[in-house]
Amino acid sequence: MALKKFDYKQLGAYLLRGTFIIAPVFFTFYALWMILAKIDSPVQEIFYSIFGFRIYGLGLITIVILLVAVGYLGTSILMDRLFKALESLILKVPIVKEVYKAIRDVIGAFASDKKKFEKPVLVKVSEGIHRIGFITTEDLAEFDITSRLVSVYFPLSYAFTGELLLVDQTLLSPLDTKDVKNLMKFVISGGIVHGETKKSTSSSSVSH
Repeated sequence: MALKKFDYKQLGAYLLRGTFIIAPVFFTFYALWMILAKIDSPVQEIFYSIFGFRIYGLGLITIVILLVAVGYLGTSILMDRLFKALESLILKVPIVKEVYKAIRDVIGAFASDKKKFEKPVLVKVSEGIHRIGFITTEDLAEFDITSRLVSVYFPLSYAFTGELLLVDQTLLSPLDTKDVKNLMKFVISGGIVHGETKKSTSSSSVSH
């Protein structure tokens, strides 16, 4: 397809479009580069001090091997007991245990074999306004909370965080969808992921 003739009057529009195309790509790779550098640097220094030369990317390879090894060892009864013993020690330290439990539960909700966010609901916030959430606990009796309330987790857009609210069941409308993973992506992306998928699908159907 031939390019349109360059229009100097549209210079501002071209600038904005170029920024829109380049910025997400640049910041994505920049963020990945910074994360990899933070992981790679300590391992590089240790390796260099021993062998006198560097292998770039060694830190990432080491982390991946370590995670695979720990995951594999965790499948054995003996190592599983050792990991649980270590966890029980961590849970005895007053402040550390709260931080550990919070991080463990959040990571476990996304990465664990046991699904935690499998009950999506539409929550009525006000007239004509709703939010997408995920029921995490339906029985709050242990906290002496009325049975009408359930805990609903609301992911925040463009973040791996969220907020937990106790919502009256009368305000909940279950979402009958099996694609919970994409629903979560839809919420976290601010609705953009679903829109792009839908747009690309419709565009391909038009082209055919």
